[in-house]
Amino acid sequence: MWATLDFEASGLSDQSYPIEVGYSLPDGSGNSLLINPLTASDVWQYWDDYAEHEIHQISRQELQLKGVQVVEVCHHLNAVLGRFEYVFCDSQWDLFWLGRLYHAAHMRPSFMLTEIGHWLMQENGIERARFQLALEELGPVKHRAMHDAQQIRLAITQLVGEISPYT
Repeated sequence: MWATLDFEASGLSDQSYPIEVGYSLPDGSGNSLLINPLTASDVWQYWDDYAEHEIHQISRQELQLKGVQVVEVCHHLNAVLGRFEYVFCDSQWDLFWLGRLYHAAHMRPSFMLTEIGHWLMQENGIERARFQLALEELGPVKHRAMHDAQQIRLAITQLVGEISPYT
């Protein structure tokens, strides 16, 4: 049993931070949470206007009004994803943002996040380019975390079927 996870962020820099997290579960269901940056113990100030207007279309105001506290997001992810042998993402950036999220909450994830390209090559001999092609064939990404996590799940399933932790 495995799940997928995706983040949207304030931008693509080492000062960026997660603003939305979404996941997809084995039954295809999923969830996403907006993250209120004002609740981080770190100072999360970096904001890329291009990312807001041209990529995810999530405003700072929406995060402040509808976002969940950083600690609550981490507790939720631990409760839901901690039971899976594998939790996959499709980018090293997701690993970065997961670390930034949990650091800001003074917590540790109860699951290991694995970048899918590395796992596919190591465990199945499948190159990342094949995964990217499978992902592209599913249509454009929406840059909303749950949708993108579901697309990642479908692309993985296309390539290797339902992954067993004993594979």
